[in-house]
Amino acid sequence: MKTIRFKIDEELFKKVDTIRGNTSKTVFYSKILNEYISKKPEDNHSNNQISNLVNEFEKLRAEMAYKDALIKSMKDEKIKDMQNQLNFLQLEYQKLLNQLLKPKPHKWWQFWN
Repeated sequence: MKTIRFKIDEELFKKVDTIRGNTSKTVFYSKILNEYISKKPEDNHSNNQISNLVNEFEKLRAEMAYKDALIKSMKDEKIKDMQNQLNFLQLEYQKLLNQLLKPKPHKWWQFWN
């Protein structure tokens, strides 16, 4: 047999020690390690769950990237449309301003109006 040495927190040690009871530390820790290693099927189940979560995460990431691109496209389109509207309104404003600022035509004999 080989010897293993490790450190654990004081609180965890106290919990393990109360669970251990009168069983020797060597037997108790060996039993814990054996049970942990023998639980391979559950470990595979956990790996499957992790794999499924990773796949779902990647799908969500791809969906988010698609939606971000779509939002950017819609935003750019809206900005372009608003710029066109602004240009149109500026042109109309300039036309109206020019009409207001034009002097009214007077007949040649009317000097004071």
